[in-house]
Amino acid sequence: MKLVSIMICFLAITFAIPAQAGDEPEQLVLQETVQASFGKAWDAVKQCMTNFGCPKPQTEKIIEPDDPTGFYRGIYVSDFCMIVLGEDSTRDKMEEYGELPRVRGGIWISGRIQYKINVKEEGIRNTKITLKAELSGFEEFITNQIYFWASNGKLEKEMMAKIVATVQQLNTSED
Repeated sequence: MKLVSIMICFLAITFAIPAQAGDEPEQLVLQETVQASFGKAWDAVKQCMTNFGCPKPQTEKIIEPDDPTGFYRGIYVSDFCMIVLGEDSTRDKMEEYGELPRVRGGIWISGRIQYKINVKEEGIRNTKITLKAELSGFEEFITNQIYFWASNGKLEKEMMAKIVATVQQLNTSED
């Protein structure tokens, strides 16, 4: 009987403790629909990535439609775009964009971002752009490892605004 009481107390305590997994910020997903052809939206994405200083993308794939009336889709995954280098400035700069993983006594020497962008044609002169990003950095002193974490959304919002502005600029330059 005593053992059953102990088991019931243990189970009650176990289920009463809130899960810690909900404490981590979720990855922000931004979506914009622009009044432009797939080609202009795709060119705007590539131009903005180049202007941001991202090297050659890890993935740059255009998926052509199966039938003549179908729509184009594109997947663009940037390489890791360097935001900051150097142990004096990395922590401060990266904290502007998200909460770094806790490494007691750690020395961060680099910070970077990787963008994942999907471009989907939804109609004539109607294209949807979906953008996600992930931050990462290298901690040299304690663990000597690369860590990945969710952004606070600031860089994603800036990049999406640049892409939309570039699409509008490409639209007006042709008119």
